[in-house]
Amino acid sequence: MPTFWSAAVTAVTALGAILLAVAGVAHAARPREHRAVLRVHRLLPPAASVAAAIAATEVLVGVATLAALLTGSAAMALPATGQAVLYCAFAGYAAVLRTRRAGVPCGCFGAEKASWAVVSRAVALAAGSAGCVVLGAPGPAPDRWSCLAAGVVLAMAHHLIPAWRGAGARKSRRAFR
Repeated sequence: MPTFWSAAVTAVTALGAILLAVAGVAHAARPREHRAVLRVHRLLPPAASVAAAIAATEVLVGVATLAALLTGSAAMALPATGQAVLYCAFAGYAAVLRTRRAGVPCGCFGAEKASWAVVSRAVALAAGSAGCVVLGAPGPAPDRWSCLAAGVVLAMAHHLIPAWRGAGARKSRRAFR
């Protein structure tokens, strides 16, 4: 049974690392949009240095965690702990944002609104990363690679399912015109 849980938290940790790295790259590629979202939040200063620091932290932690997972590094605890802490911070930020400024975009991916689902996602990713620290990643390479593949599939589903829902809604609206 511990092998199952180790594999599950490793897949969730890989998912979290992929999402962090992708979000950080997106924020770094579009700094004006990132600062505009921070301005709408009115919780952090929308300065270029703050936005750049957030993007750099996301990329650094995500890539470090993925690298540790891919190499089976004995130092897995440090990047996974950093990822858990970062997702806890995101969960707290999203919760404050949701209660103070409901309806504004969260800044995660696209125009997603700050919601309790965003908070729950951050908490689940923090728990997965913390679980990976406690239980450790699966040892043998084949097990680790299948867990990473599961994380990639989860990350793809995270982006594709909302896209499919949006495409379906656009098709059904056209049918009634």
